[in-house]
Amino acid sequence: MRWLRLHLRSRRVPLALGSATALITLAWVLSLVYTDSTTINARTASLTIMLAVAAFGATLNGADDALDHTASVNWPLRRAGHLLLAGAAITALLSLSTLTDARYEPLALVLRNTAGLLGLTALGTALVGAALSWIAPLIWTLVAVLPVMGPSGDVRTQVASWLIQPAGTTAATVCATVLAVTGLLAYALRGGPLRPVTETAPDR
Repeated sequence: MRWLRLHLRSRRVPLALGSATALITLAWVLSLVYTDSTTINARTASLTIMLAVAAFGATLNGADDALDHTASVNWPLRRAGHLLLAGAAITALLSLSTLTDARYEPLALVLRNTAGLLGLTALGTALVGAALSWIAPLIWTLVAVLPVMGPSGDVRTQVASWLIQPAGTTAATVCATVLAVTGLLAYALRGGPLRPVTETAPDR
């Protein structure tokens, strides 16, 4: 398993895991202190998940783009595994709150939002690279948590604000699923775009 340790270290996964843990814990503490509800509301949960996903988004490419595209390694399988493990890690961290008095619930909403935002981040990585992959999730999340957004019977509103729609909302679930599957396939098959050598070469 030495290759796995090297892979995780080269992708800065320990740093991302620590950052995601800190962000999720901070949102949980604030909810515990400043609200009486046992369930962390969908807006706070969505913002927290977005920030945790952004932390892991930085791990979706390595320092050497040429190495990430070499034919001697089964990169599609490795990239897919990396993305799925990132999703599992974020979901596990959020699920730990169910042992306390302030919880990220329901689980269906946590899974939907994590999968959708991670897929959107992976899609961004495939198109513009990991360094900019956080932009689309940030913009969509900020739009979804606007005060004018909320549970709605209008399909267009449900799609625009899928992050805060109740669990089980069909349009929101479909939107998140499409983002998750599209992002997974695009990232697994393509990876990130090749950057100029000047951007990846070590400083001398």
